Amino acid sequence: MLSSSRDTTRILGSVIDHRGRWVAAAVVVVMAAGFAVSRLPAADPAVLPDQVAGFMRAKLAHSQNVLEGLTVEDFDLIDKGAQQLSLASEDASWQVLQTEDYARQSADFRRSCDSLRKAAKAKNLDGAALAWMEVTMKCVQCHKYVRDERAPRN
Repeated sequence: MLSSSRDTTRILGSVIDHRGRWVAAAVVVVMAAGFAVSRLPAADPAVLPDQVAGFMRAKLAHSQNVLEGLTVEDFDLIDKGAQQLSLASEDASWQVLQTEDYARQSADFRRSCDSLRKAAKAKNLDGAALAWMEVTMKCVQCHKYVRDERAPRN
């Protein structure tokens, strides 16, 4: 049995410390969000699918920066990725629906990004990991909402 001041656990065949659980959970959530992003249809027939796909890829790159920052404890990278995600949420390409609920979800997403940035500035890895989970959940919830709103109704 391992004995140390850090709580250890076996994840994916390797021993990592307590913080690693947050990172492993974040990886799973990011993968699920990436799948949701890849399934999101174009917002407007006038908007070319390549433009939407490019915007989604940029959002994914910002998300990967946050995840990389979490895994290597690079708080500047976490902060930068969170800021880029927040700014992206104000871009016209982000506005795929014009509803109050969609606007509220976008505002909630920005608040979550702000919480992530605050944790990064405070060099609080556990707080940043928790905030990242919240940001990712906001992504998944919003993508589900958009899919539901666009689904054909009988």
